This record gives sequence, C-alpha cells and structure tokens, in this order.
Amino acid sequence: MFGKRIAALQATSLLSDSGSISNWLILLFAVVVIVGAYLLFRLYTRRTKIQRKVLQRKVEKRTSEISKQKEELEEQSEKLKKAYEEIKVKNIAIEEAFEHLTNSFSKLSDLNREKDGIISIVAHDLRTPLNNIEGLIQLVSMDGNLNDDQKDYIDKIRSVVRHGNEMIRDLLDINQAKNQKPELKISTLQLGEFVNSWQANFEKSLSSKKQKLELAGDYQSLELQTDQGLLSRIMDNLMSNAIKFSEKGTTIFIDINEEDEQLVIKITDEGPGISEQDQQKMFKPFTRLSATPTGGEPSNGLGLSIIKSLCQQLGGKIKVESEIGKGTTFIVLIPKQLEAVTA
Repeated sequence: MFGKRIAALQATSLLSDSGSISNWLILLFAVVVIVGAYLLFRLYTRRTKIQRKVLQRKVEKRTSEISKQKEELEEQSEKLKKAYEEIKVKNIAIEEAFEHLTNSFSKLSDLNREKDGIISIVAHDLRTPLNNIEGLIQLVSMDGNLNDDQKDYIDKIRSVVRHGNEMIRDLLDINQAKNQKPELKISTLQLGEFVNSWQANFEKSLSSKKQKLELAGDYQSLELQTDQGLLSRIMDNLMSNAIKFSEKGTTIFIDINEEDEQLVIKITDEGPGISEQDQQKMFKPFTRLSATPTGGEPSNGLGLSIIKSLCQQLGGKIKVESEIGKGTTFIVLIPKQLEAVTA
C-alpha cells in the first residue's frame, strides 16, 4: 500500500513537472513571438524611414527641377515678350516699307508706261528723217558723176541709216514683246529656197571682212509652217553677230537639220568666245558683253535679247555653247509646225 502511495506521488510530481515545462514552453514561445514582432516592427520602421528619406530626396530633387524649369520658363517668357515686342516693331516697319514699296511700284509702273510710250513715239518719229535721208541718198546715187570718195560717203551714210532703222525696229520689238503678244504671219516655207535666198544678203558683208560661209545639213527638202519674217530676223541677227565679232579671214559655219519634229539651226563662228559670266547675262536687253566688234561695227546690246524673244514667239528656244578663244555656237530650236505649238 505504501508503494502505491509513492507511485501516486511520483505520478503527481511528474504531472506537475510536465505542466511546468509546458508553461515554460508557452512563455518561451510568447517571448519569441514578441521579440520577432518587435524585430519585424523595427525592420518595418527602418524600411519605412529609408523609403521616406528616398521619397523625400526624390521630392526635393523634383522640386528643384520644377523650380529650375519654372525659372527657365520665366526666362523664356521674358524672351518671348521681348521678341513679341520686337516683332510688333518690325511688323510696323514692314507695313510702312510695304506701303512705301506699293507707292513706289505704282510710280514706277506709271513711269514705265510713260517710258514705253516715249520709246514708241520717238522710234516712229525717228523713222521719218531716216527715210528722208534714205530718199536723198537714192537721188544722189542716181547722179552718174560721183567720184569714188563720194560713193564711199554715200555707202557710209546708207550704213548709218540702215543701222538706225535696225535699232528703231529692235526698240519697237522689245517694247511690243513686253506689252502685247505679237501677231504671227504663219505660212508654208520651203527651207532650201529660203536659205539660198537668205545667204545672198550677206555676200557683201562677208566679202568686206574676207570671211567665208559654209552651209551644211539636210535642209534642202525641208518644209516648215512658221513665220518667215521672224525666222529671217533670227538668222539675220545671228549671222550679223558672227560676222561682227569674228576676225578677218575666218569662216562661219551654219548647220541646219531636223530633229524630233524640230528645226535645229547651229551657227558657229571662230571668234573670241563668250565667257561664263557673259553667258549668264547675254540675253538681257541693253547688255554689253566683254567681246567687241572686230571691225568697229556698232552694237546696241539688243541683238541677243531680240533673238531670244523671236525664238519664243516661234515656240522655240536658243542655246549657246562657247569657250574663250574657241569660238561660239548658237543653237536655235523651233518647231516645224507652228500651229501645233500655238494651239
């Protein structure tokens, strides 16, 4: 019986010890949980502080950037204001200048019309005395008792009268080309007959400078529908220039062919050539080029501008190929059928 009581006491003691261990384990677990929670809180707090500092730095940096941008925008705004004020001032100046130019243009237009009218009147009025001189020359030439000097004087007077009439015609052509479209006299032209008749007009001029003319090309059977008078004047001016600006004893080459329903006329001389600077301005009216006539012939600076205008009236164009010291080639291209171009 005593043994049973001892066993009971031992069992009770074991149960007591077991409960005590359990309590300690619970306490230990609680402590671990509390410590863990504390550490997590500290970690969270530390992380939050770090994030707050990072965010604060970003905010400060962004605030600084915004402040800098604001200053830049304010500077740009000031510059824009100044630029706007300058633009306003310049606009006022431009408006005043435009008004002045408008008035000047109006005055220049009036002066230009007056000039054109004066040129037309003077040109027509000058023809009368020149025609009278021509008539008197004809009368004097009928006298069979003229000596060689008198005949020479008459030839010189006739040359001056012819040059004067040519200048008047050029002035009227320039004036007419600017103000109104000329009426064309279109007819069918046998080119072979035309060229054979045309070259005879220059036999005397060529002979006086001991120059030769060489014609080439397959043109004898060509037929054109064009203004014969304008075509003749184009070739006259180009031939006169070739004679005028070439030395004595040289040769002038004319090549006439058909290419792609166009008449192509090439007139080549053995003159001094035309510089690139002169080529850029050579077709403008009243332009004097560097080259001068070799025989003292007159030049009014209208010939090439007249030729260009005449080529355009025939629906064509003119080109030039030249080198200093190697002569000059003028190339005229006009359509064979003018009606097809003007339609």
